[in-house]
Amino acid sequence: MMGVRTKLAPEQEMTIEEFRAFTDTRPQEERWELIEGVPVLNPSPIDYHQIVVTNISTLLANAKVGKNAPWFPMIGTGTKVPVSANSLPQPDVMVKEHPPTGTPASDDALVLFEVLSRSNTKADQAWRRKVYASVPNCQHYVTVYPKTVEICAYDRAGRWKGRSLMSLADSLALPALGLSIPVADIYRWTPLGQQEGAETP
Repeated sequence: MMGVRTKLAPEQEMTIEEFRAFTDTRPQEERWELIEGVPVLNPSPIDYHQIVVTNISTLLANAKVGKNAPWFPMIGTGTKVPVSANSLPQPDVMVKEHPPTGTPASDDALVLFEVLSRSNTKADQAWRRKVYASVPNCQHYVTVYPKTVEICAYDRAGRWKGRSLMSLADSLALPALGLSIPVADIYRWTPLGQQEGAETP
């Protein structure tokens, strides 16, 4: 969720430890990411963005309970990415393979979701695809557009080539979780969720 990125010399980059010390001094409601050694403050998201995030996390939580699945869905936390040691991007939703450990950052992510905003430039999206693909156990990276019906999924099994879903009648297949999530459910309670005859209870 960033725009133009400042490129620093390696010796000028903030480390993850320095970043954590910095964010400890900031108001709790602020959402910061560390991007190639640069702390980035994310703008407040629009309400449709938050509805989509809530829908995704709720759908995953319900699926975990229904399947008694071993993985853990959660609102995203700082994610360690091996290809960029001084980065700690924060996805909107993540699915951890192992139980949470109470730490502020994770290197354990089966699936990562990003609900896009205006600050997610094409360069930013390309950077996130690259760094999230370096997370060893990440199997799927999914981007969701909140203002148009468009979901792009990138899969390790498909060598991170994108597949697009652009209809509420489509379903998002996530083989690593044994799930197929209706696109209409992801956009439920947004204006987009009323298109194409979609029904909301």
